[in-house]
Parts: sequence; structure tokens; C-alpha cells
Amino acid sequence: MMGMYLKNELYEMINKDISIFEFIQSGSLDGIWYWDLLNPEIEWMSPKFWETLGYDPNEKEHKASEWQDIIFQEDLALATENFEKHCKDPAHPYDQIVRYRHKSGRTVWIRCRGLAIRDEQGKAIRMLGAHTDITDLKETEKEMIRLTREYEKVFNGTQDAMFLIKVLDNKQFRYVRNNLAHQSKTGILLEQLRNKTPQELLGKKMGDVVAENYDKCVLLSKSITYEEELSLPGGLRIWQTTLTPILECDKVTHIVGSASDITEQRILERELEKQANFDSLTGLPNRRLFFTRLEELIKENKKSGTRFALLFIDLDGFKEINDNYGHEVGDEVLIAVGKRIQHCLRKSDTAARMGGDEYAVLLRCDEMHENTTKIVERIHEKIKEPIQVGDHQCHVNSSIGIALYPDHATDSEALLRNADARMYGVKRNGKGGFQFE
Repeated sequence: MMGMYLKNELYEMINKDISIFEFIQSGSLDGIWYWDLLNPEIEWMSPKFWETLGYDPNEKEHKASEWQDIIFQEDLALATENFEKHCKDPAHPYDQIVRYRHKSGRTVWIRCRGLAIRDEQGKAIRMLGAHTDITDLKETEKEMIRLTREYEKVFNGTQDAMFLIKVLDNKQFRYVRNNLAHQSKTGILLEQLRNKTPQELLGKKMGDVVAENYDKCVLLSKSITYEEELSLPGGLRIWQTTLTPILECDKVTHIVGSASDITEQRILERELEKQANFDSLTGLPNRRLFFTRLEELIKENKKSGTRFALLFIDLDGFKEINDNYGHEVGDEVLIAVGKRIQHCLRKSDTAARMGGDEYAVLLRCDEMHENTTKIVERIHEKIKEPIQVGDHQCHVNSSIGIALYPDHATDSEALLRNADARMYGVKRNGKGGFQFE
């Protein structure tokens, strides 16, 4: 072989110049040893070995008992077992990691390797070996194990659903793992998630949606937080998700996802909002929401210069239904009237229950009020139709007062007063009808 002459040349130099041997053993090893197996108490240990263990080499005799007294006894048993096997079978390596007690009391990890030198009959008569201090490596391994265990405790101990994503090329992503909370809350086990793309795991439609957020995180190279509603094996849930990019050499290689299940919180918020803004009986907007929409409509129409109408509706004959048939039947009548009013309106209009048997409506209208008149007539006629509640056929009529913006008023309270006054004008004239002027 081409490099063999260098090996031979090095061997010759070592034979001629002992300083070369000293350089090799001191520079690349933490001690070498040479053991007389015919006289096993005698063993030469290089000074570097004792220095590694904190001892003055001059204080130590070249005896096997010197190191056997400070090696961990269970490791001595392992080394002895390997030594005996190596002596019997050259193919069995003498190579193990053992622990020594440093002079200061700390533990030193040493890799101990050796090779038996045999006579013509193959009997082991000498042993040449080398020591390598791997304490720093062992401490690093120990720290890595500690950090890994701590990571696992945090990763699987948190109540947030966590997941790790590998970023591929061409806006592609692949899941690496998810924690126990994620598995419990989503119904997706680790073996079901691992190495899957979002589309493979969630289907193309939902997978594309979540992948868009992953891509946004990569493009921004910073954490993003958003809400998402996902239908997963664990059910339809609302999540507040935070994605945090992991960068290596200024490139996003992975994304850590952390999601909190906020379904119950959002359901409660929606229920509270509904209770605050909607009538519990009819489901229509209540007085509070009606005035909010009225103020918004006034602002909008001030800018656009357009008109709208406010209708104030009071039921005629409702008290008799309550008195004759009871409040349960009366409630059903109120619900039916609300539905009929709503059915007459367009999406841009608003119907509300103001309380008792009173309703209000906001209608967007044209210049000539033709559409407003038609809608009001339709509401009035629909309310008059019989309402069947169980065995009872109920009849109600309506008195409707109408105020126009900006013709009759330009603020919400004045508009409602105008509509209310016109409604009472209808009642004074015999009830059942509507009035613009």
C-alpha cells in the first residue's frame, strides 16, 4: 500500500528516538500501561495516568494493586472478566469503560483498552494498554440525559397541546411528534401523527388551512398566535395556537406548536354575548342590541346621505290571549310574531323585541319609500294571520308607528319617540294599522 512506508518509517524513528514515543503517549492518550502477566503484581503505568487521577507519579509504585485500590470494584470485576476472555481468545476485545476515584474524591471515567502480547505457543505473557479520560464526555452525556428528561417532563407535563413540525421544501410540512396533552385532547395518537403531512393527517381541505399558518410562521420567521376551529377525532374544538420557528443558520427548520383548548371559554363568551344582546324568548335582538345597530346605521347614513325607517310595533289583543289562555300560550304567540316579522325582512334589516308585546324594526329604504311601505304592509298582514297554539287559535293585530331618518329625526332617541308617538296615533284611531305621518 502507498502509505505503508510512512508507517515503517515511524516505527524506525520510535525505535531510535524515545522522545517520539513520549510525544505520542502524552499528546494523544491519558496514559499507557505495560503489564507483566507472568508476574502480575508488576505493572508499569505512565505518569500521565496518575496525573489524570490527581496523584504525584513519584508517590506511586509500579504495581497493579496501586490502581486496583482506587478503581470502582464493580468495574474491576468487568475488567477482570474481559481480561480473562481476551487471554483465552485474541478475538475478544479488551475494551471497557471504568470509573476511578480521583484523589479529590470525584469520579473519573476512563476508557481502558489493551492487547495481549503472546509467546510462540499463543500464551499471553504481557499486556500493553492505553487509557483515555472520557469524564467530560460522560458529564456531557449525563447533562444531555438530564435535559432530555426535563424536556420530556415539560413537553408531556404541560396542559397545552404541543406538537413539533419539520419544515420541508416547497411549503411542505411533516409532523414529528405530539405530546400527551395533544393526544388526549385531539384524539390523535403519536403513531398516527408521526411523519404525516397536514393533508395526510387532516385531509386536504383542513390540511391546507393549517399549512397556510405554518407557511406564515416560516415567512415571518417569528412566533405567531391565532385562533382556529378544527374538527378532529376528539371532536370540534376551538384552539388558540402559537407557532414558534426554530432557526438553524438563518433558516427555519422546525416549528414548535402550542395550542390551548379555548372551546368552553368561547362558548361561554358567546352565550354571555347572546344573553346580553338577544331576547331569550324569541331569539331576536333585544333593546340593547337594537340601539347599538341603530347608532351604527345613523353613522353610516350620515356619511352616505341615505335614508332608513324605524318601525315601532305594538300588538293589539295580546292581553286577552294572556288572560284567557295563560302566559305559556302568550309566549308562543310572541315567538310566532317575531318569526313572522323576521320572515318579512331582508338580510340588511333588523327586527328586535323591545319588551312585552312591543317590537321594533330598522328598514333601509329608497327615496320614494315604496319598498318601506310594501314591507310594512306585509308585516301588518302577516301578524293578523291566525296563530295556532295547541288547541287554541289566537288572533292579534298590530299598531305600527314609523319614523324616517333624517326626515323626522337625526338621533336614536328622537327617532324612537317619533315612531312611538305615531304608533299611539294608530291606536287612538281604532288600532290595527300603520302611520308614517
